[in-house]
Amino acid sequence: MQPPAIHLYRRRWTLYFQVPFTVLMALTTAYSVFLAVASNDRLLTLIGAIGAFGSFCITWTLARWAWDAHQDREPALIIDAQGILDLRQDDPQTVRWNAMESVHINFRTDAIVARLRHGAQGPITQALQRAFRGGGDVAFSLHGLAHDTSVIQSRLKAFHEAAVPPA
Repeated sequence: MQPPAIHLYRRRWTLYFQVPFTVLMALTTAYSVFLAVASNDRLLTLIGAIGAFGSFCITWTLARWAWDAHQDREPALIIDAQGILDLRQDDPQTVRWNAMESVHINFRTDAIVARLRHGAQGPITQALQRAFRGGGDVAFSLHGLAHDTSVIQSRLKAFHEAAVPPA
């Protein structure tokens, strides 16, 4: 019997840190605009205008990241009976269990590392050539994902053993 699939989502608790910094930067932008408008000195007006522009750019970037993180409710990595699918890539493709020689978690790099069979390395590695290898042919980073390493390790082993019988 196959274990249930694992759906790994991006960590959402980072919003608790990002939103206050966004509000702080918005207040900094408002103060810089006030300084630029209310000042009679040309130097303070210039400093306020440059500060307002810089803090607005930072505020916009932080707000955009917070909004994107809030809206992103899809899984980022799926581990199921078919294989491992990383949806964070531009061209997501499933790396199938029967194409893997071995699979494990590299705790140093916090990634799932798969060593592919000799015949499976061609098209799969071309599609995933931007992935950080970490000692294998294909690596799936777990950075920024909410996960339990022991559960993932046990299910990786179970899925791989079910798909590839021991020799």
